[in-house]
Amino acid sequence: MKRVLIETICSVIFYVLLAVAVSSTIHTMKEIDDGYEAIAVDDVLGKSVGVSTEMTIGSSGINFEAVQEVTDEESGETAFETVNVSMSPIPWLLLFIFTIPWMIYSYKTRDRSRSFNAFAMNMTEFQESDEREIQITRSATKAAYKSVGVAVPLLIATMVIQPFLWDTLPAYPVYLLAAAIIIPTFVYGLVWIKEYKR
Repeated sequence: MKRVLIETICSVIFYVLLAVAVSSTIHTMKEIDDGYEAIAVDDVLGKSVGVSTEMTIGSSGINFEAVQEVTDEESGETAFETVNVSMSPIPWLLLFIFTIPWMIYSYKTRDRSRSFNAFAMNMTEFQESDEREIQITRSATKAAYKSVGVAVPLLIATMVIQPFLWDTLPAYPVYLLAAAIIIPTFVYGLVWIKEYKR
């Protein structure tokens, strides 16, 4: 029971961290895109437009900078517009830091007497030691499957509000996908523990 509880909690934490990391990247890409739209000037008669971009990696994360230079050919005046966006590496770092010990724990708790393919592809939660645990796993898997049938249509239905959230939460679909994975994982662990305690 302890193994299933730890693996379920670790799986949920992993999916949440992954969703946050991907979401932070999407937010950064949207900021860059918005910045480009704000400084976009079509080449018009009498003006020349040049854009230079630079990406630097430093202690504060990844920094994207775009500079647009617009020169009026008649007057010779030049105007500069700059887009400067930084992406924090912390979400990806947290994901990496969490994943390494979890992988080590999963490796140590798996049955290594089997072939490499069977060892690598089996999840720790599915290692049943007796007939009772096999039945418990079947019940938990059934409940997780049923939860997918309820949760996924509900989550898909909430996509109708996504256009209203685009400016504030562009990574909304990422969170929906994470929820579609987290809900059955959580249900599996909950039912497994409940059945085991009977």
